[in-house]
Amino acid sequence: MDIQLSILLFFQSLRNPILNFIFLVFTVSTEAPLLILITAVIYWCVNKKCGQKMLFAIVGNFVVNLGIKEFVKAPRPIGTKGLESLRVSTAGGYSFPSAHTQTATTFWVSIMTIFKRNYIRLLGVLMVLGVGLSRLYLAVHWPIDVIAGWILGIFFTVLFVKIFDYIDDNKKYIFLVALLIPFILIAIFLKSPEYFEKFGILVGFIFGYIVEDKFVRFTTENNNKKINFSNKNKKRKNIIFSRICRFLIGIVTIGILYVGIKVLISILITTLNISDSSMSIIFMNFIKYTLVVFYGVAGAPALFKILKLN
Repeated sequence: MDIQLSILLFFQSLRNPILNFIFLVFTVSTEAPLLILITAVIYWCVNKKCGQKMLFAIVGNFVVNLGIKEFVKAPRPIGTKGLESLRVSTAGGYSFPSAHTQTATTFWVSIMTIFKRNYIRLLGVLMVLGVGLSRLYLAVHWPIDVIAGWILGIFFTVLFVKIFDYIDDNKKYIFLVALLIPFILIAIFLKSPEYFEKFGILVGFIFGYIVEDKFVRFTTENNNKKINFSNKNKKRKNIIFSRICRFLIGIVTIGILYVGIKVLISILITTLNISDSSMSIIFMNFIKYTLVVFYGVAGAPALFKILKLN
């Protein structure tokens, strides 16, 4: 019997309601909605630069992972004889490398790199290992997929963090735009509709970052360094209130934008009678992802400044 299948069957033999719940929690912890909420809180409300850095690493790793998946086209273990896969709804697309594992590694390595605390390192290692093992426990990935996710996640996260630090410190925006070139060449080579569509996420982040850094320049820092004890508590409450407003307004408006563009695309498809495989739909989806991410990175912060929530 293949050693990879043997490993999956071993994890399957350990299943019980408690472990099912634990590993489902690990898997859910790196799914898009939760990560979007966490990174939005960090970027809009806690520490702008740390949030930007994390977003760049996550977006970059996501596009890299999808490119490798579309190139290798490895089948998942789902449907293998004798193997029962769980929560297959989290297992779309190809198998190699594991996107959940690479995303978890990216997120927690970013956290550990930025916030250098021992307890964060311990939690990060636990989460990275837990998410990877959860994909084996649920039998939605082969072991090689998870191992590759760990390795690629660490390597590209460190690489993207260093690139971001250099560009942010030196304001070399042209280098950031030039970074798109290899991804464009990959898109041309792969000829994958999904890759081209999701490539818009990286495009949206890069141009959103440049616009925000050059023109918007919102801040998450409290620039008032004078301490007045008589109204200290009032100022603290105002800061907390403004951050809560930022988060709620940002999430609501980005959701409205996403749904609005999606509805507009549906209307155009129906009105113009565009076929599902048309290049027009692929391009419209690319624009959708570009605009939504651009708004999240630059548009929402600009709105915060207009509403004096900066």
